[in-house]
Amino acid sequence: MADNLKGIPFSSDDEGLDFPTLAKQIVFDQAVSYGVQTENPEFSVNDVYVVWFAYTLGSWKALCSTSLPDGRYYEVTYGADRKKGFVDTYRKTHNVEFYLSD
Repeated sequence: MADNLKGIPFSSDDEGLDFPTLAKQIVFDQAVSYGVQTENPEFSVNDVYVVWFAYTLGSWKALCSTSLPDGRYYEVTYGADRKKGFVDTYRKTHNVEFYLSD
């Protein structure tokens, strides 16, 4: 069983780790690798926020963004069984308006 709000599993090797905070640090490091601090020297890990987080079956996923106006969106995935993680970076390309009729 896991506390999905904090991402802290119980009775496992990962007990006590704060995965959303770890995801924010990973995204911050990724954004810095893109050179955002050159343009925004005040950018810090506090400018990264977790939009969605889930811990299921020993793996976790966090969807994150930043306060930067660059349109980037980050998906951080970590599989505890393989002890391997990935960061996918997306950039918004379209925003199409639509309406649903009654």
